[in-house]
Amino acid sequence: MDEKKLIEQKIFNDTSAYQDIMNLPYHHSKRHLPMNQLDRAFQFAPFGALEGFKDLINEESRHYARKKYTNSETEDLIYRQLRYLQTHHLKVDVNYFNDKSGFYEHQKGLLQNVDLKKGRAIFSDLSIVILNIRAIKLLS
Repeated sequence: MDEKKLIEQKIFNDTSAYQDIMNLPYHHSKRHLPMNQLDRAFQFAPFGALEGFKDLINEESRHYARKKYTNSETEDLIYRQLRYLQTHHLKVDVNYFNDKSGFYEHQKGLLQNVDLKKGRAIFSDLSIVILNIRAIKLLS
């Protein structure tokens, strides 16, 4: 038997701490009727909301399986480039990870705004999470 099973057996099978109450008769309430099985099952209904949650997490994790996370130097470079583009309106090609599709895509255009509170770079028709940006290239 493995160590985990031994620990479980010791914790959950050791009833010596309850010997003083083990043989006491069960007390049935005189004020309340016993709860029926259907009502007892309804107590646990909120946990039913978690049904399928694992499948959803697995689906999302498959999207992120292709994502390459940047190091701190690359992040610093991207932030410097975004600050520069806020004052110099130049056309750029942004290579970014699209978390909806799970693939890297390109966005070409002018940077409209950078929202640091939300962590997003806003282009004319797209808002990109800054941490999903892999590279920014100037277009001629």
